[in-house]
Amino acid sequence: MKDFGAVAQWNPAIAKSEAQGGNKPGDKRTLIFPNGEQLVEELDFYDEKTYEYDYRLGQPNVKALPASSYSAVLKLTPAGQGTKAEWKSRLYRGDTGNFPPDDLNDEAAVNAMQAFFKTGLQNLKQIVEASQ
Repeated sequence: MKDFGAVAQWNPAIAKSEAQGGNKPGDKRTLIFPNGEQLVEELDFYDEKTYEYDYRLGQPNVKALPASSYSAVLKLTPAGQGTKAEWKSRLYRGDTGNFPPDDLNDEAAVNAMQAFFKTGLQNLKQIVEASQ
């Protein structure tokens, strides 16, 4: 999980991810979704010691994710005998006009991002538990 460009290795919502760089601010990754649509994200902050990285959407593609803009934080923290994974985001809906269509409104953007995060976190949990 610590490799910013390798998100497709643990999030099955993505068919493939390609890194342009590594884990330094400004490095990018391209997410390729099962429908063939792509998003480019840029790393803003990475700290291996605190297990955190912050990133943001480069160029919107509402066919991949119905958001016109977002930033996100993925962070791991110790929690009792295990680890707590926190993945949160701020986003704008796909259509920022006054009367967005249902597939590009606030609800569509939030639901899509939550599903994306949930799929990744559930699979990550399974991977970690299977390795113990």
